Amino acid sequence: MAPRRRRIFICVCAAICMVVLCVVAGIRPVWAMDGDTDAGVVNAASSDTTTSAKGVSLRIEDNTSTTINGKDDYTAVISITNNTGEKLSSGNLRILTDPHFSFDSSELMQAWADKDYDNISPVLRWMDVSLGSTKVDGIDNGDTKTVIVHSSADSDAMREFTSWGPKPINIVYTEGSDDTELASVHSFVTRTRDGLSDQATPNLNMVIAMPLTTSQWKTDGESISKLLTHAGGDADASRVTVTSISDAAANGQKTLTGVLRKHRSIQVIGDPGYLQTFETSPTVTAIMQPYGFDLAYQAQTSSQYDWESAGLTPSQWNAASGADMYRTAVGDDKGSSPTAIAWQSRAAWTTDSLIAARQQGYSAVVAESGYDPDTPDAVHTSKMVVPTKAGDVTVLNTQKELSVLAQGSATSTNATAENTESGRLARFVAQSAFYQREAPYESRTLLVSLGQSPDATSVDTLVSKLESCSWLKLDGLSSLLKAQPYVSSDEAAERSKSVKKLSGGDADEFATHIRSLANARAGIHRFATSVVATDRQNTGDGVKTNTSAHWMQSVDNAYLDLAIKSFSPFTVQNSIMTRAARQLNSGLYAGISVAKPDSINIVSQSAKMPITIANDHPYPVHIRFTANTTSDQITASADDTDVVVLPHAEVQATVDVHIISSGSTNVVIQLQDRDGRTFGASTSAHVTSVLQINDWSGYAILALAVLLGALGLWRQFHRIKDPDE
Repeated sequence: MAPRRRRIFICVCAAICMVVLCVVAGIRPVWAMDGDTDAGVVNAASSDTTTSAKGVSLRIEDNTSTTINGKDDYTAVISITNNTGEKLSSGNLRILTDPHFSFDSSELMQAWADKDYDNISPVLRWMDVSLGSTKVDGIDNGDTKTVIVHSSADSDAMREFTSWGPKPINIVYTEGSDDTELASVHSFVTRTRDGLSDQATPNLNMVIAMPLTTSQWKTDGESISKLLTHAGGDADASRVTVTSISDAAANGQKTLTGVLRKHRSIQVIGDPGYLQTFETSPTVTAIMQPYGFDLAYQAQTSSQYDWESAGLTPSQWNAASGADMYRTAVGDDKGSSPTAIAWQSRAAWTTDSLIAARQQGYSAVVAESGYDPDTPDAVHTSKMVVPTKAGDVTVLNTQKELSVLAQGSATSTNATAENTESGRLARFVAQSAFYQREAPYESRTLLVSLGQSPDATSVDTLVSKLESCSWLKLDGLSSLLKAQPYVSSDEAAERSKSVKKLSGGDADEFATHIRSLANARAGIHRFATSVVATDRQNTGDGVKTNTSAHWMQSVDNAYLDLAIKSFSPFTVQNSIMTRAARQLNSGLYAGISVAKPDSINIVSQSAKMPITIANDHPYPVHIRFTANTTSDQITASADDTDVVVLPHAEVQATVDVHIISSGSTNVVIQLQDRDGRTFGASTSAHVTSVLQINDWSGYAILALAVLLGALGLWRQFHRIKDPDE
């Protein structure tokens, strides 16, 4: 022991001497340097340089190792982009780590990812274990260079990874002979249990859930025009729609279906409306509310807005409706349907929202916000049971950090390593390992959401990696539903009471949609009751469907399809659907038009102006029209303003124009429904009346004529004859 004590004593004395020399020379140790120091240091943790603070950015690319297992080599693929405005001279890229460091909190992991040096452990400020480095040639301004750093499994650095769990990775780019640091990025690598003597502990249960819906519903003017101008014939009015999924979504369905077949561990909660668009419906674990309709928001505003006037009632999105749509999707009208679970759209699950969900047949909901755990020290099972007056509702809350990463986003704007898929994957794996280590003997099941409309390739990459993580058990949704809640019912009830209603821009957007849809629905009903003429029926098989009532029912159902798709989680889609509903309404009235009459000149006391009214719809319309002028001296009227216009036909009508005095004006023709309410754009014709005998100018001429006549007579009787006459 004496030689060992002697060596320790010598090392301590040497360290003290170095500190004294540093103080005398005015030199600070690297870890104490300010973040903005210009000193050349090889350790990126010594300065607070972001990936782009000096115009140089680093990206972690595909094929970068996320784990170290003691058998395989470590590889880092890094791209370096120069936006400094000048060429960079040759430099070096280093991968630094501390194989013996263990993160003790999620906060510390986040601080490391964010390069938040105020909250980073001092130990991490000095990492001198290098997994490898490579020389980087000069980079022209605006160019990107990709380099690969490799470390063999039997290298000294790799052998130092003797404890399992997440480890810090510091990627540093330096330039020049003095190794001036230009950029760095913080990431993670996870040492697996493989080859280690650590005691085995229970795996962390994880449910990977995918809400299978889409943001790619679209419509176009052609489909709306076809509905408004063609009879439906034998078509089922209840299935008429003017929407379809985009070509991109259709092409992606096969790829996604293949990924779901490959990874049976993915728990699919399918949108039954979207499932109907698949050639072969994928296997689903549960079904969600149709089209991801925001039933939570509807419940929160049911007394504030007249949803029924917009045609939206719970029968369109309740569990029973979803089950019927699912059976249609799989082609089995009498088959059973999976469990119904309502997935959060934009509005969070308030107590009122949970009551509505329960009343509409959803005994469980998925919450992506509003139910995050209050205790940051450890993650818990993603389940609580909230008692409501309608019955208990199981709330499955997604794990925030893991779900954010799984959906292709960084955990924060400062976590620059997570701007790439490979960087997010490294963080996800490391974070999951930390969660298992923080409470290794506690049985927990975490719910991770892949998000709505995820990229199939990214899902494949993520789940493939997770399936290889020995500390994880990818579990089923049924196991989570049966798991023990992590809070009591009373605590869960208090939590639901603290959830806030939807507000701000999202609430304003939805409110605008409700008002717009209500106006459109009112217009469609008005057209059906006050514009369309009495039904005509054709003989034959189509006698029951070839009616105006059937056609208007088709139009109404097309509207309802647009309306329910206007309250999805997707802003752009909602706007498209609402706009199409307005077009459906306006298109009905635009299909009836009056041609612009020719201008006329009138030389008599009255005249008849012919007008032409056209109907582009497949059924007759019974309407009225009015004729007015902008002058008191020229008036317009019609003996019979009621007209019936046959399908795809025109009808002639006349307007009587009456002249009181000469002048000009416009005769304005306006269409009306049978109740006298105007619709459509008015049209006008210019009318000119030339000099008339019964107007004031005519009276003046008559007076002048009488005067001249009287003068002539007077002269005739009073003139003196010429003697020679």
